[in-house]
Amino acid sequence: MINLGWPELLIIMAVAILVIGPKELPVLMVGLGRVFKRIQYMKFAISRQFDDLMHDAGLSDLQDQVNFEAKDFDETAAGDEAHAQLQDPSHAHKQALEERED
Repeated sequence: MINLGWPELLIIMAVAILVIGPKELPVLMVGLGRVFKRIQYMKFAISRQFDDLMHDAGLSDLQDQVNFEAKDFDETAAGDEAHAQLQDPSHAHKQALEERED
């Protein structure tokens, strides 16, 4: 993400006023606001369509498993499991062999 503070924003506004002009700046800002609003709506619509498609296909449980932003996702448990696999890399291989034998 772009990290802009107040000094940077003031410099950008001053340059915009000098380059674009104070009369055309509000028109430009309204146009940019509409563009950003449309992009945000498109992002929402695409994610909504994806959610509907996953629900219709019966893959909602798969989506919930993949969704790391879910409220019940426990970062510490996932981190502990990953840490354990890093400490004992053969553990993953042992699990794979056990699953194959079954």
